[in-house]
Amino acid sequence: MSSTTTAQQVRLQIPNQHGAWAFLLIPLILGFVVTGWSLPAGLFAVAWVLAYPASYYLGRAVVIRWRRGCWSRLAKREMRLAVPWIVMAAVPSLALVFLRPWLLIVGGVLGGLWFVSVWLMRTGHERGASNDLLLVTQAALAVPLLWAIGRDEWPSQDAWLAAFICLVFFTGSVIHVKSLIREADDPRWARFSRVYHVATLGIGLLSPWLLLPFGAAALRAFLVPAGSRPAVVGTVEIVVSVLVIMGTTVALR
Repeated sequence: MSSTTTAQQVRLQIPNQHGAWAFLLIPLILGFVVTGWSLPAGLFAVAWVLAYPASYYLGRAVVIRWRRGCWSRLAKREMRLAVPWIVMAAVPSLALVFLRPWLLIVGGVLGGLWFVSVWLMRTGHERGASNDLLLVTQAALAVPLLWAIGRDEWPSQDAWLAAFICLVFFTGSVIHVKSLIREADDPRWARFSRVYHVATLGIGLLSPWLLLPFGAAALRAFLVPAGSRPAVVGTVEIVVSVLVIMGTTVALR
C-alpha cells in the first residue's frame, strides 16, 4: 500500500455541521467560568470535543450498515473517518476514567443517548425536532459534567443554571434556524419561533443581564427573514452566542 493511500485513510475530516460546534463550545466555556481550570476539567473538554466527530462518523457508519444490511463501501468510508477521532478521544477519556471511575456510569448513559440518536437517524428522523432536542440536551449537560469532573463533587446551582440557560438558548436556536432554512416554506415554524423567543424573555427574572442575549435572540427571530442565506443565519447565531456567554458570565458572578 502506498504512503499516499495510507495518508488518505488516516486523514482527519471535520463534520460539516457548523452549528454543532457552538453547541459544543458554549457549554464548555461556561463550564470553565463556573468551575475554574483543573487538569480533569481540561481532559474532559478535550475528550468532549473529540468525541463529537467520532460519534458523528461512527453514527453515520452504523446507520448505513443498518439500512443496507452489509458493510458497504460507503459505510466503511464513514468508519474510516471515525477511527482516528475515536483513537484520539480514547486517550483523554481513559485518563478521566482513571481519575474519576464513576464516569463509567456517565459514559454508559451518554452511550445510550447516542444509540437513541442513531435509531432516530435510522428511522429517517435525523433532522427531526426529537433528535435535535436530544442533541441540545446532551450539549447542555457538559456544564454540570465539567463541574463534577473538575471538582469531583455534585454540580453547584450555578452549573445547573448555566446548563439551563444553554438548553433554552440552544432550543431556540434550533427552532429559529429551522424556520429560516429547512422549514422556510411553513409559516407555522416562524410563528412558533417568535412565540418561543418572546416567552424566553421571562429568563430575565433570574438576572436582568440575561435579557441582553435573550433580547437579541428575540429580535433576530423577528428581523431575520425566512430564506436567508446560511452564511447570514450563521453569522447572526455567532453574535447571539457570544452575547449568551457574556450575559451568562456576568449573571453568574
